[in-house]
Amino acid sequence: MLKLPDITIDDLPALFLDFDGTLVDIVARPDLTQVSSQLLTMLDHAHQNLDGALAIVTGRPLADLDKLLAPLTLPAAGIHGIQHRDRTGCMESRCPMTIPDDARTQIKSLAASDSRLILEDKVYSLGLHYRLAPELEMTLQSEFDNIGATLGPKFFVQHGKMVLELRPTGIDKGSAVERFMSEEPFASRLAIFIGDDQTDEDAFAVINHLQGYSIKVGEPERESAAQYRLNDVAAVHAWLQPLAQPQTDS
Repeated sequence: MLKLPDITIDDLPALFLDFDGTLVDIVARPDLTQVSSQLLTMLDHAHQNLDGALAIVTGRPLADLDKLLAPLTLPAAGIHGIQHRDRTGCMESRCPMTIPDDARTQIKSLAASDSRLILEDKVYSLGLHYRLAPELEMTLQSEFDNIGATLGPKFFVQHGKMVLELRPTGIDKGSAVERFMSEEPFASRLAIFIGDDQTDEDAFAVINHLQGYSIKVGEPERESAAQYRLNDVAAVHAWLQPLAQPQTDS
């Protein structure tokens, strides 16, 4: 990967940030995630310095994200782009489909088969976390893939870091970035996306098409479309810090 250049406020970046594994470390259970006051302050200041052109693009529902980032309410895309909140706070869902009842029942039954498995019901998608039972990975992947195969092309199974998620097709983090880039204050700015997982690859591809900066967090576990890399969450914070510095009048 290329050496990541320094980015300043003067470059007029439009900054898109994944959440888990990018801004905060991944923990055993999603509900155990904590956000430091230092991170909240940094995001708040960067958002202001960028004239609002900072958005969180996450797999989490926005209600969960907002609880973690309170009192901040940032522009954001939730459930991989199904939910969209613009700079004015207006939020809408772009997905008319929910998980079919049969598939939902099968996945809930699968989650109930082992107390170490954690079901994340996002209404429009269903995620199963197996970080506490990594030896079940191959079995769970096979079961999920079989469930997804019965639903046809309208749904697919996303393989992530110790998580499987049944999602509707056609909406992803890439389309979320495209939508933000068609709106103010993001339009015509230098697009930057930072993410760590397979779900971020669609956004990397869009950023590359826009001739922006696609940044992968962590060691690449597989081939990535990202052009640049940051080692870990701490490195992301260090990279963001200059964008959050108080601005002085010249």
